Amino acid sequence: MSGKNCLSLRQIDNLKSNNIMKNNNLKHKALLFLLLVVAGVAKAQTFQPYKSGIITYHGYPFPIVPGTDEWKNISHTQRVASLQLPADTLQSISTARLLETCLYYPFNIDIFALDDQIYSFTKVKEQFNGYAELYQRTDFVQELMNLYASRNISFVNQMETDREKGHYAFDYHIMEFMFTDAAAMASDSQASQMEAMLMEKKEQKTQNSVYGSTNRIAIALAIGRCLQHTNVFSDYQGSTLQPFLQSGKPTNASDVDYIYSKATKP
Repeated sequence: MSGKNCLSLRQIDNLKSNNIMKNNNLKHKALLFLLLVVAGVAKAQTFQPYKSGIITYHGYPFPIVPGTDEWKNISHTQRVASLQLPADTLQSISTARLLETCLYYPFNIDIFALDDQIYSFTKVKEQFNGYAELYQRTDFVQELMNLYASRNISFVNQMETDREKGHYAFDYHIMEFMFTDAAAMASDSQASQMEAMLMEKKEQKTQNSVYGSTNRIAIALAIGRCLQHTNVFSDYQGSTLQPFLQSGKPTNASDVDYIYSKATKP
């Protein structure tokens, strides 16, 4: 071959090699981009109770995440069904992980659907099989005490958004509802420890405006049920305390004050 515009065989081979390399690079970049997109979608679809990741979630990864398009496109009944734990998971999941799963069950918010929050909590428990399994575990009470004790009241101040501050306070609220049931399942020793721990948290929360007073009834009921183990209410002359401890419906504000007066002071 001759002429200024003619290429040698070596030059042609070099061009082919360069084109192959460019094509391979483009393929690699496209594959990398696809992997990043998939990873991003997977991350966005993964259930996490705290958007910032400030609290690590160890519970069951609910397959349909609240707020996603898939969640929005199904009925309430379908949502409840999608959150149920598979039978093999119920048998194999540790109590600690199961407790976190129940703590972050998406429909816990329905507790506030009615003024009678104890009744609402009962209804929430009835619709989720995770609660049914949790309350059968012999180590449930101890695991609940461990988790509750591990949370730091002042940690809420490290959170930047009001949403997550409110969520952290709500976590305490749910655990205190659990204590109202756990008190009847506890040993006398555990009940005494629970009562002292609940009272300490209650005192700490009154010093932090984030927590407000939304849990006053729940924590008073939990402490009161713990105190029943030691029969400290035998000298109480009021007629409304025992009905409150049974139903969770206060009819006399002095009952709550009386419970706190009998509780262990931190």
